[in-house]
Amino acid sequence: MLGFKVKDVSAAQSRKKITIKKSAAAFLLAVFFALAFNSQTASGQTHLSIIFWYISSSDPYIQNWSDTVSINTDDDWDNFIAVTGYSGDGLTSVEGVNAQTVLADGSATPLDVIANQSDPDTLVSGGVAEFDGIENPTVALKGSDAADAPHLVIRINTKNCPDTKLMTVGYKVRDLDSTANNAVQQVALHYRLGDTGSYTNISSAFVSDATEPNAATKVSTVFATLPQIVLQQDRLYLRILTTNASVADEWVGIDDISIGCFISTSATATVSGKVLDSQGRNAANAIVSMTDPGGNMRSVRTNSFGNYEFNYAAIGLIYILEVRRKAAVYTPQIVIVSSDLSGVDFTPESQSEALSKQTVR
Repeated sequence: MLGFKVKDVSAAQSRKKITIKKSAAAFLLAVFFALAFNSQTASGQTHLSIIFWYISSSDPYIQNWSDTVSINTDDDWDNFIAVTGYSGDGLTSVEGVNAQTVLADGSATPLDVIANQSDPDTLVSGGVAEFDGIENPTVALKGSDAADAPHLVIRINTKNCPDTKLMTVGYKVRDLDSTANNAVQQVALHYRLGDTGSYTNISSAFVSDATEPNAATKVSTVFATLPQIVLQQDRLYLRILTTNASVADEWVGIDDISIGCFISTSATATVSGKVLDSQGRNAANAIVSMTDPGGNMRSVRTNSFGNYEFNYAAIGLIYILEVRRKAAVYTPQIVIVSSDLSGVDFTPESQSEALSKQTVR
């Protein structure tokens, strides 16, 4: 899980080709009600028919889809600030195209989400889907002949960021398909400044194949730093996209999304926690690694009490923490360091949990 959580729940935004169909009074009332309901949505501010997340050094964008009630209707993203799913119809013309090369704007393709799903193995349709009936709910992407390049778009306004800043993006790509299907399921990250035009690919974030056959356990952790952004425009669009594979496509969850905007600083903090075994006992001599946005990794071993600690973690960065221990599997965690961070604990997946993830029931 993330170091902390913020639900992305707020006012109704317009649907279908970004056209407002509600009266101005109803729209403003919806904004007021949603912000009153969840005080942590204050960063959502409206721009005409589009809602952006006003990101700052103290207010990152985080989405882990733990709120399973906000998507209840197909193709309806009204309950979310700043994130929208699109089917990507017609963005590619052939199967198996490199997702890094699909850079055209896809906002004219249909809004898309198949709501309230529970079995990725049997959901044949492609596009964007919400799986809230599985152990760890998520929103997922899957290419198809109709949904050529399904994607999520996250809209960020950077006006509250300093001129000299570091933009970091982290998320997990989860294989949700436990069938024998073995597509080369690519996932790319793109960005764009301004409301129109083509996107730019972020090559360091590319996942060349997010799935494997006969299991639903593979997790690819994406961790990228955007190029230095000159604030000629405040609106930043981030897009996570897959493409229609040459064989039967598989559902891939896009989970634990973290977007931070930080001042580059020499200040440091400590990150610490505990590693446990499957019986809840302290796991000594487990190897814990911490990777920064530049790909630099540090590793430590847990002591006899299962504790670990990293000093000199740069404040303002996102880090990936991973545990390696014989005969145990631990899910990586993405944390944002804003001060000393303790309690980043790890418990291994039990055998029953592993089986549950494989069957995805």
